[in-house]
Amino acid sequence: MRIIIYFLITILILLIAKKYKILLDYPNKRKNHNIPTPQIGGVILFTILSIYFNFPFLILLSLLIFGILDDMFKLSYKQKFTFEVLIAIYLVWKYPFTLFGYKNIFTDIFAIFWVVAFFNGFNMIDGFNGLSTGISIIYLSTLKNYNLALAYLPIFIFNFFGKLFIGESGVLITSYLLLLSALRLESDMVFLTIFFGYPFYEVVASFLRRTFSKENPFLADRKHLHHVLYQKLQMAFLPISYIIAYTFTLFPKSYISIFFYLSISLPLFIIHLKLAKK
Repeated sequence: MRIIIYFLITILILLIAKKYKILLDYPNKRKNHNIPTPQIGGVILFTILSIYFNFPFLILLSLLIFGILDDMFKLSYKQKFTFEVLIAIYLVWKYPFTLFGYKNIFTDIFAIFWVVAFFNGFNMIDGFNGLSTGISIIYLSTLKNYNLALAYLPIFIFNFFGKLFIGESGVLITSYLLLLSALRLESDMVFLTIFFGYPFYEVVASFLRRTFSKENPFLADRKHLHHVLYQKLQMAFLPISYIIAYTFTLFPKSYISIFFYLSISLPLFIIHLKLAKK
């Protein structure tokens, strides 16, 4: 079975990374782990995708290399923004993004920044073991991309138990894969925003929260939703986060879903803001 090979690839790359101390993430005051942990989720994904799936090789390779460079040298947000814009331009050129059913030069420009926001939103929810990897499986399963969801299973399990991180390369590749999977079914950014409601919530909430606090909205902190929920609920926050992400995917393809989305996001943001101030 293919799933066995996925596990073998994951274990092999994990053992190599540990033995030769490759792409290790060392603990600091902003991190939850206590021992050096390999950031190899992107390497595992790239390997599996190259063997079993038919995605553009050069795009995947560029995402992998840039992500590894970021993990190694901690690139500035300006450098990451520039790279993400280039990837976004490619995606907008390749796929017909629309906004409220319209497509023109203005919607294309908006789509570029929308894609960048999605990449950053997904990066923001990659802050706890099992969070972004579990949500990836939820999204892929909801999109009926079961083969790809299965490829994430060993990464999720090892990530959940803190044996590996997906790293920046894993975040970039995952964001790209999720967008491609969703674009096969839907091209309108209104409905895509609602479907990917959790990462987009984090983008908007983080920007507003930091702006209200007179902080740089582009610098990372430890006040994301998963941080404040973990402080209050401990590990119970994880299934709650899964439920929040899955709930947004259930909203119908109708503009009334905007109201549904806001009716959840706004009260959640108020709670989030109060908890982040404590």
